[in-house]
Amino acid sequence: MSAGRIRISGILSRGRRGMFLTTTDEVVWIIESEEPECEFVGSAVIVEGVVTGRDRLRADWIGLV
Repeated sequence: MSAGRIRISGILSRGRRGMFLTTTDEVVWIIESEEPECEFVGSAVIVEGVVTGRDRLRADWIGLV
């Protein structure tokens, strides 16, 4: 899959293996980030970054909606 830059929004959660984002249409993205902890877990956020796999996004920026 070719890497492409996107911006998506949804609810940011933390699982056993890291963070993930669930969009309003129930699509789940695994979020890869340099920051091991994020203050926005449990909140509605916008994530901006590069697609690194079918369901993975390397986040450059995470912010509140």
